[in-house]
Amino acid sequence: MSARLSPASRAAAAALARRRGSTAGVIHFGPGAFHRAHQAWYLDKLLDHDPRWAITGVSLQSPDVRNALGPQGGMYVLAELGEQRRFQVIGAVTRLLVAREEREQVLALMAAPYVGWISATVTEKGYCLDGAGELDVRHADIIHDLATPSAPKSLIGYLAEGLRRRRAAGLPPPAIVSCDNLSDNGRLLKRAVVTFASEIDRALGDWIEAEAAFPRTMVDSITPASDDALRALVQSELDVADAWPVQREAFCQWVVEDCLPAGAPDL
Repeated sequence: MSARLSPASRAAAAALARRRGSTAGVIHFGPGAFHRAHQAWYLDKLLDHDPRWAITGVSLQSPDVRNALGPQGGMYVLAELGEQRRFQVIGAVTRLLVAREEREQVLALMAAPYVGWISATVTEKGYCLDGAGELDVRHADIIHDLATPSAPKSLIGYLAEGLRRRRAAGLPPPAIVSCDNLSDNGRLLKRAVVTFASEIDRALGDWIEAEAAFPRTMVDSITPASDDALRALVQSELDVADAWPVQREAFCQWVVEDCLPAGAPDL
């Protein structure tokens, strides 16, 4: 029986070398299969020449990814299943948190000076928008977060509180990057965060409006669900047991609007 994937695994040697000495300058909300097959792959490659952009993955509610990948040091196998099959251990995710259990750790990280990129793949539902694409102030999580902004539940609440803390500390906002397939995703997210923040503190809303970059993005790569057949394939190819590998087609695209702040990752 193959040993569990870990930073000590022979198959993980290249990934371990890339992330050695890295800093988790990225916080990503929603570290599910698509993020790990897509954005994390790009950032893993970036670590070869810029160690600032390792990832802290944050699940708002579910502990499943943390529980699966925590014992593996955040590492997992990406299988590219095109005409030529490729298997690569991804090491860019160096920490995994569950926001509902570790709220203060998440918020403290959002205000850390070395964090320059906060992104999200939380599906359209996670943006708490109404049918017109505006913040749904009747959404249960938004009602909760407006009443208790220092103890948020929603992505919007976390972004507003994290940005409030950065402003109070005299830090610039990081790039705030939606990676969900929503039309005009960056502008929708910015409008929702500004609306929320302005309900709490008009000056905070104005600061976010003026200072924060919310680029529009397009992401593309077919990413089938992980299953036992994929786990068995990974084990046969790399001789490691991976609790949650991911798979995608060889084609992969990430288009980011050219409005990023100075010092953002050179994608």
